[in-house]
Amino acid sequence: MNGNKDNKINKTKRTISRREFVGKSIIAAAALGVAGVTGHYVFHDEKTRIYLNYHRMGHCAPSVMQSLLDINNLRNKELVRISGAMAGGIGGPKMECGALTVPLMFLGYHAGIPADINEKLLIIREAQTYYNEFYHNNGSTICTNIRDRHENGCWKAVSGFYNAFMNSLKNTVTLPAETEESYSLLLKAFNDNGFHCSHSVLNRLNSHVGLNKELYEVSWPFIGGIALLNRTCGALAAGVMTLSSSEAKIENSYLRVARMNKMLKENDDRALNDEINEFNRAINSGTELGTWFRKEFGSTTCLEICGYNFSQKRDVCNYLSGNSMSRCTLITEKVSDKVESMF
Repeated sequence: MNGNKDNKINKTKRTISRREFVGKSIIAAAALGVAGVTGHYVFHDEKTRIYLNYHRMGHCAPSVMQSLLDINNLRNKELVRISGAMAGGIGGPKMECGALTVPLMFLGYHAGIPADINEKLLIIREAQTYYNEFYHNNGSTICTNIRDRHENGCWKAVSGFYNAFMNSLKNTVTLPAETEESYSLLLKAFNDNGFHCSHSVLNRLNSHVGLNKELYEVSWPFIGGIALLNRTCGALAAGVMTLSSSEAKIENSYLRVARMNKMLKENDDRALNDEINEFNRAINSGTELGTWFRKEFGSTTCLEICGYNFSQKRDVCNYLSGNSMSRCTLITEKVSDKVESMF
């Protein structure tokens, strides 16, 4: 790591609409008032940082990213902007929670673009360990399921993310022999063909609009449906991140967030309008992209789109010997064209 990455990660310590989903997960912020602004700079423990960031930003994903930056003494507003649209799920509440995906983005940022198979497998193992830890703590990785399991399920996911993330880095899983062989085979093929589902989207968009290096770094762990887990397609994730980088502004007001929360509690449909919270525009664009993606390809997950389990060698061999990589390339082209049309 170099530049502003010299600080290592601190290891010492029923179907609903987007508005209905967010409204069900409100944590009242009014009690903080303006005094919370100064309190953020007085208290330094991780839980306090997470609590205050959550209540001055109003959404899970950017508050998690800001908390990780604070805890690690880093400043990078671009990372917060990139994470904004991941709130409430990658492209909608039926997908992975922002408190799950943002630490994986942070992991990619710190690692940079891995140079060889062993470095790639390490990131895969760390990401999968956190995925499993998050699932164990919250009973699901999907936003709607987390919200439905507990009245304050979203706050539970946000408030517990840091300990789970640190634990996953200290106790990283060992992959079964067949799984590691399958992943190695697939990663080598991707490398030989210059293919990465997220980066293929970014490369096409970069020729039109120009993108920052952080997007390439934070999106790397989303290869193969989030760390080769066959979950939400990395092409969709990259599209959402790109929209967020372009459209998100950073919310920083306890009073504005309290107002948004009050509107949500009153079932006011205007609560997620673009002007109510600085992240709302990016979130709404991400939802639009996710809705389009599901209609276009029939699903948002790699497993359902491609039909192959990347942890099984036979499936990987069939994926590589067939026309599947070409199909994935076509998906990245369509996603990049859709995102460009949305700018």
